[in-house]
Amino acid sequence: MADSVLMKHVAPGLGCLVAWALFASPFKAVLQVRATKMLGSLNPLPMVAMWANCVAWLVYSFLTVDIYVLASNIPGLLLGSFMTISCYGYADEKTRNIMVQGVMFFATVLTAAGIAVSFGKFDHAGTVYIWGCTTVFILLIFYSAPLSALAEVLRTRSSASLYLPFAAMNVANGLLWTAYGLALGDLFIYGPNMVGAVFGSVQVVLCIIFPSKPTADRKPPPSDDAAEMGSILYEDGRPSD
Repeated sequence: MADSVLMKHVAPGLGCLVAWALFASPFKAVLQVRATKMLGSLNPLPMVAMWANCVAWLVYSFLTVDIYVLASNIPGLLLGSFMTISCYGYADEKTRNIMVQGVMFFATVLTAAGIAVSFGKFDHAGTVYIWGCTTVFILLIFYSAPLSALAEVLRTRSSASLYLPFAAMNVANGLLWTAYGLALGDLFIYGPNMVGAVFGSVQVVLCIIFPSKPTADRKPPPSDDAAEMGSILYEDGRPSD
């Protein structure tokens, strides 16, 4: 009984708190973008993935009537929308185009899945399965986004393009939701979150092996196209004060 309460209520309850912290981790940097009116080294693509990830999980929570999945993703959807729109306003043309491509890609995936479950004449189990597969696909993109900097980390022997607290929260978030998914026997919850914990662990190890090296501050060009694509979260591995 105690184990059941721990796995089915305590673990997802803590998972909600960690997920909120994970989604909010770039928030300070986005506020700085709005204050300085320049994107700088902040990469907005993980925020686009965050938005799509939370949309997919919210629909999954509606289908499975899961209050913990619902509660954990409402703040992520709101934060992801706010941060994506904020960064778009101060990004250069190249970055804006990439962001638009990301939004259109995720919108196409979500729409295609929605059409399939709405008009495919599936029973409820089939609907949950199709949408679950879609959600897992998007979640893995969200979890793996920081690893796009792996080549740069190995080349420079510096984890400046990674953000250790974000990676650590990925590990904690993945482990807590893995425990909850295993307790429910829900592969769509424990499967991708187990992979996410592994991805986060790789980032933590890289941050330890290759400590972040400070980089020189960039001077913004005198044009609106000053913002430049940089690292996944912070150029020097730390949020700005």
